[in-house]
Amino acid sequence: MADNRSFESTLHDIVYSIDTGTGLKIIRVALYILLLLIIIMVYTATQFRGLKTEESMDLSQLGRNMSIQQGMVTKSIRPLSMWKMQTRTPNEDPMLGNHPDLYNAPAYPALLSVGFALFDLIGVDPFAMPEGGVGIAMPAEQWIVLPLNHFFAILTGWVLFSMGKRMFSREIGFLSMTIYYLSNLVWQDSISGLNLSMAIFFSVASFHAMIIAMLNKRDGESKALWITPFIISILLAVLAFYTRYITATLVPGLCLFAWLMAGRFRGGTRFVVIFVLLYSMLIAPWMVRNYKISGNPIGMVGYAALEGSPRFPDNSLDREYHPELTGGQIVAALKQKWVLNYSGEHSMVIPSMGGGLLMSLFLVTFFYHFVRPQVNYLRWGLGVSLLLMTVVAGFFSESSIRMLHVFWPFAILYGLSFFYILIDRLDLGVRLYNLGLKCLIVLLAFIPFFLTLLPPHENHPYPPYHAPIINRVTEMLNEREVMCTDMPWATAWYGDRVSILLPKDLDQFYEINDYKQYISGMYFTTITKNKPFVKELLDGPEQSWLPIMSGRTPPDFPLKQGVSLNRQDQIFLSDRDRWSGQGAGAGE
Repeated sequence: MADNRSFESTLHDIVYSIDTGTGLKIIRVALYILLLLIIIMVYTATQFRGLKTEESMDLSQLGRNMSIQQGMVTKSIRPLSMWKMQTRTPNEDPMLGNHPDLYNAPAYPALLSVGFALFDLIGVDPFAMPEGGVGIAMPAEQWIVLPLNHFFAILTGWVLFSMGKRMFSREIGFLSMTIYYLSNLVWQDSISGLNLSMAIFFSVASFHAMIIAMLNKRDGESKALWITPFIISILLAVLAFYTRYITATLVPGLCLFAWLMAGRFRGGTRFVVIFVLLYSMLIAPWMVRNYKISGNPIGMVGYAALEGSPRFPDNSLDREYHPELTGGQIVAALKQKWVLNYSGEHSMVIPSMGGGLLMSLFLVTFFYHFVRPQVNYLRWGLGVSLLLMTVVAGFFSESSIRMLHVFWPFAILYGLSFFYILIDRLDLGVRLYNLGLKCLIVLLAFIPFFLTLLPPHENHPYPPYHAPIINRVTEMLNEREVMCTDMPWATAWYGDRVSILLPKDLDQFYEINDYKQYISGMYFTTITKNKPFVKELLDGPEQSWLPIMSGRTPPDFPLKQGVSLNRQDQIFLSDRDRWSGQGAGAGE
């Protein structure tokens, strides 16, 4: 039957929908999304000036290699990994042309490779340098690396809202999501170019899926409604592992929550066994791959734990072509590194997370008993994982310690819920007072974000990273030639050249150059040139490189031609003049 309603009636229904019904909800959601996009764009515009860490460039160049060579191979090569490959190949081949990466998990580079391949499919070169050399970020960083990380940060906020709505209330879920989006550390991780946002999303989503599974089982829902999210939780935990290995510390927390929710000794143990078995089966292929290549299921991660310790400062271990390690040295180095990490610059990493207030309230909740059992059980699972990750992260780099940010969404939820309990205990009576206190805690959480946006804004990452200069240097070599530099992660990413990290000393360079791979160029930057002169360059570990950087090359040194770059901040050496044809640009 045809709709005979008058035009006025139809218009009235539309206006009513916009005023009170579905239309109003759509407008609110649209405005919220618009505000979120504005926040992201403003933060990115003021804080992002290109990738600035070794790990972010390393992961990005792995993604490019994966999109081209269909494998987890790297062009940023450490003498240490060369040594490892030589011990694993019959003819002591370091495999420089197809060097497997043994330090990173594959999921994040794989996603980057998909983005790079899509751009290539539509005829756009994501690795092109900005014309005129005025830019500092490649299109790949602006349109693939950043959006991918922002996407996972946005998804994490949505999962937080859904989890808060199920565990506490819709209002707490919404405010938690809002505070998360207004957190400085969220977008700091997102613009870093690291795999933190991706790993955090899969980890939080895994807990959320487990919550749904256990609550549906408790409420007597059909098997499909609790088995499916249980399996999804395992898959998400596996994806988190394939993004960052350290997320394996979350598995005990997930299992503890499932064990407590499913009845402990009345059937909960079987869920733990199933979870651990399936999780182990799904991560086994990658660990077998690492074992076949390096003889260790986690590859070179153990060596990475020693980096930055007093025994192996900076990347000195990676520069060792013939490492000599004893058990006593390893244990001492790990102990010293862990203590120094948490007594030095990372001493306040947990208490100060997100500004400190909500994190403090979250820690206080461990001394409070909530009415809902699932809230208490989840908290104990999170507590176990927090302790485990804190212990493990202390042995590794700053990015691993920043993975503690995975607990920030949960800290918001629990801290906010406890804050609501305190408000109820005050019994203020006037609704406006309650609303004012809720706005106040959002404002306090927003302060670190707001202060970050104020001038002065983030500086360019030079020294030592300036993409056009790095690209210009690497173009002096062809694709088959190999260079040696103190920042191979940057020349591999911005220049797409096989780059060997500067060895420990000149003797190790000669050994590599004479017997393993002819090196066509050597690139020194402020990473080496700005080191303390007397302590490291004159009488310290870099003394064999000081004459090379000063233009006093030994008679038998193969790279005798040199050119200074960027007001003599950098120097490039080669076996012949490769820069005269490039005009003054090479030596500006």
